[in-house]
Amino acid sequence: MAFQVSTTIDLANSALCVYLAARLYRAYLQDPKSLTLRNFSYTYVSLTMAYVLLIIPRLFASQQQLILGIAFAFGSFAFLIASSFFGQIVLAFSRPTWVKPFRLIYSTLAFLCLIWSLIDRAQPVVDVTTGITQWNVPVGVGAFSGFLLLIVLIPGVVLFFNRGIHTIGNHIVRVRSFTIGIGEMLLIFSAITFYLASSEILAIIGDLISIGALLTIFLGVIYHRPSPLPAPQPSSPRS
Repeated sequence: MAFQVSTTIDLANSALCVYLAARLYRAYLQDPKSLTLRNFSYTYVSLTMAYVLLIIPRLFASQQQLILGIAFAFGSFAFLIASSFFGQIVLAFSRPTWVKPFRLIYSTLAFLCLIWSLIDRAQPVVDVTTGITQWNVPVGVGAFSGFLLLIVLIPGVVLFFNRGIHTIGNHIVRVRSFTIGIGEMLLIFSAITFYLASSEILAIIGDLISIGALLTIFLGVIYHRPSPLPAPQPSSPRS
């Protein structure tokens, strides 16, 4: 078999996520009141689990479509758990009282998506000539999974760009907010190609962009720590 390009990129992603999770958790231990750092570290831990679940079967059973399809279902579930932690970060800055209901509802939807993914499994193909993986996700599963990711990522982009635009006089917060927002935009494109890629070119582009997305978000989170992102200011009552 040819050199497994997609698997190697995911190995790089998993190694990057392990490193970033460790860095963020150490930062959290130094600032234990920062739930943002905690949830970001848990996000990268969940991403590590997702990549490991996708990598191992391709290393040892790359032509066993059933095994790859099951691995994809659980890997995709881990991606959704990661997005749950990220969604809690977004809500903590915008709607703190919604965090617990969101966690319960989103986790339930993610579990339903897992069941659906196991019933209507992806039909992954590892190209023996190019080493590129196409997951061939069923349209319904891909659309539902993508929807769950986008309802977290798009509000996150809006939130962080809005905070960057409207934060005056605090260069650190502006840079941090814009950097995280850019990383999320890259992650959206990567997520779309992960579930809906119709060609090997799109699949490999999405794989490569995912590395940049994860690293960009991390750089935004740690930029000039320990200066925290300011809490949302309550809107003034209308007269």
